[in-house]
Amino acid sequence: MPILLIAVACNAVPVSMIVPMLPFLGQRYNASEFEVAVLFAIMPLIGIIGNPIWGRFSDSIGKRVALSCTLGGTALSFVAFAFADSLFLLYFTRILQGIFHGSISIALAYVALTSTQQDRAKSMGQIFGSMGIGLAIGPVIGGLLLGQDSSDFSQVLPCLAAASLSVCASFLVFFFLKDIEKEGLLEGGGKKPQNKQLSKTLRTVVATPALWPLVIMIWISGFKMNAEQVSYPYWGISVEWTPKLVSFGFAALSVGFLITSLFLIGPMVKRFGEEKTLAIASMVDVIALVGFLFTSSHPWSWVWLFLISFSSPMWGTVIISVISRHAPEGLQGTVQGLASSTQLAGRIIGTLIAGVILERSGYAGVYLLIVILLTLIVFQAFRFVSKSRDSSESFSG
Repeated sequence: MPILLIAVACNAVPVSMIVPMLPFLGQRYNASEFEVAVLFAIMPLIGIIGNPIWGRFSDSIGKRVALSCTLGGTALSFVAFAFADSLFLLYFTRILQGIFHGSISIALAYVALTSTQQDRAKSMGQIFGSMGIGLAIGPVIGGLLLGQDSSDFSQVLPCLAAASLSVCASFLVFFFLKDIEKEGLLEGGGKKPQNKQLSKTLRTVVATPALWPLVIMIWISGFKMNAEQVSYPYWGISVEWTPKLVSFGFAALSVGFLITSLFLIGPMVKRFGEEKTLAIASMVDVIALVGFLFTSSHPWSWVWLFLISFSSPMWGTVIISVISRHAPEGLQGTVQGLASSTQLAGRIIGTLIAGVILERSGYAGVYLLIVILLTLIVFQAFRFVSKSRDSSESFSG
């Protein structure tokens, strides 16, 4: 597990390192704002296609080899990005980054197969916590390696540093991570699948009724994630914050994400179970969002924002854990890949819709829409609790 966590953190650093420089690269090649937005969105768009393919690939050849391949491919894509000298080449290298954007879904599948049901949510929380650490320190490293201003900055050093980290992570996984399929470490009851055609595999997944409400919930989690990220700076502007204060606010709120992912999810699931934890966390999230809407210009707004930073990653991670529990036997990688693609789709749509609403009604309209969507999560979570209670009573009887 420590090797997997280190690899996830190392791979998250390059992803976050590159984001701050995209607008500057767009200006260098006279790109419009829309063209820069496409530069942002093209990686997750391609990732929607790539994640299920890598997930299926990992089911066929093993999680260790597939994860090492995605990390190595990420390294190559960042080397290409370092020397891209036109807008076309920037688009092409971002497509490469999207193609190899499958490491997190493979890591989650690895955890699902090697963890007991009691520890699965805690282990997945640790994966997201490691990713959060990488996402937090990436921009800092990138900032130290960029030039002093927009006229002399270069993406070469940051991207080569990013590629080096991905190469190290790839070698670490390939040589030191246990091959769970060969060593018989499948704790979650999974088996290596037979060599089915991809279409038959997808039909098997689609024909699993328990996954459908979970798919909708994971889409909403992606929508909420990016809609909030787009809207939060506009709230900062409304209370007359400088860009520096908005950035510090992001850093402060990431503390809640890290604490929840690394330390709170496991004890909560152990105490209440996955279904009740999902219900509690999503309900707290809705209450905090409503509280924020009514006190957004008051210091109390920070209390609600911190509550959101704790509750949101908790229910989002538990959903992924529940999805793994309902995955057809031998298809953990495929299911996690599809879940990641679904979340990416939510993130892309959330970004676009938030942009439209911000122009018309400001950040409050976006948060109101998020509240409406989250009520669906709460409703479904309590249905899960009810079904779980009925099953327990039926078993006891």
